[in-house]
Amino acid sequence: MNAGVSMATARPPRLFWRRAVAFVVDMAVFYSILLVLALPLQAVTGWNLGFYIGQSTTCEVTTDSPLIRQVETEWPLADDETRTHQICINSSIGMQQRFFISTVTKTENGIASSRFVSIGIDPDGNSIPLDISGTSTASTILLQLFFLALFVLAAARITATGRRTPGKALMFLRIFNVARTVPSFKQCRTREIWKFLPSCLLGIAVTIHAAQNLPGLSTLASGAFVDVIHATRDMQTPDFSTLFAVGAGAWLLGALWWFGPFILWRGQTIYDRLAGCVVLRSDTTEDQPTPSQY
Repeated sequence: MNAGVSMATARPPRLFWRRAVAFVVDMAVFYSILLVLALPLQAVTGWNLGFYIGQSTTCEVTTDSPLIRQVETEWPLADDETRTHQICINSSIGMQQRFFISTVTKTENGIASSRFVSIGIDPDGNSIPLDISGTSTASTILLQLFFLALFVLAAARITATGRRTPGKALMFLRIFNVARTVPSFKQCRTREIWKFLPSCLLGIAVTIHAAQNLPGLSTLASGAFVDVIHATRDMQTPDFSTLFAVGAGAWLLGALWWFGPFILWRGQTIYDRLAGCVVLRSDTTEDQPTPSQY
């Protein structure tokens, strides 16, 4: 019994809130740096890098879009329906996207309901075919993974040189290996990869599932505007139950991976243990780790 008590008291404290705040601060600092680098590139190249800063949307009713005749031919109105057409411009720093939106409103027993068809357009007002091949989804996932890889490598390099990320410095935390020396770059990289790997896999699974089960997507023969019109016209009320179940499962597994070890505390999180590291409080400048060879 005494041995058990001794082992329990030898475990490092959880430091849950300190670690949580440090993580939020580190991500905020890294995201801010990405903004400074990515926004000019996004503005010059027109590439969609996923940074929607200063986003605004303006819409105007139109009667002369080249897409109006096609909508009205492929989707005739019933007696209790009305239709409006709009050109909307979605703007953010470095980006501008144009959309044609046609909204059909049906009034039944004094209750109005609406459906709309929307598609991107070029400066001349012609439709831009939807990407139903999955290329857009794959590009989004790869771009997010690229940014995350930058964070992983930067955090690993900082830790492996005996320094601390801004969040850990603010919260007086430091990463050691089990010998209480500076962990090697390989250890730090392994720790960061295992920290994010489960959430990455779950995020990819949810994104792919959502992209494959968007309302009406299964009825699209192609990304052409006529097929988009038909899919919207014939769309039934979508069933989101599977998507909700996948999302809830992802959140549950993520919570178990990140928060479970703090409930059944053994001195390390799962990714700390896999990398052979431990996070300790370090409030004094004298408490410095001994450099290791890496």
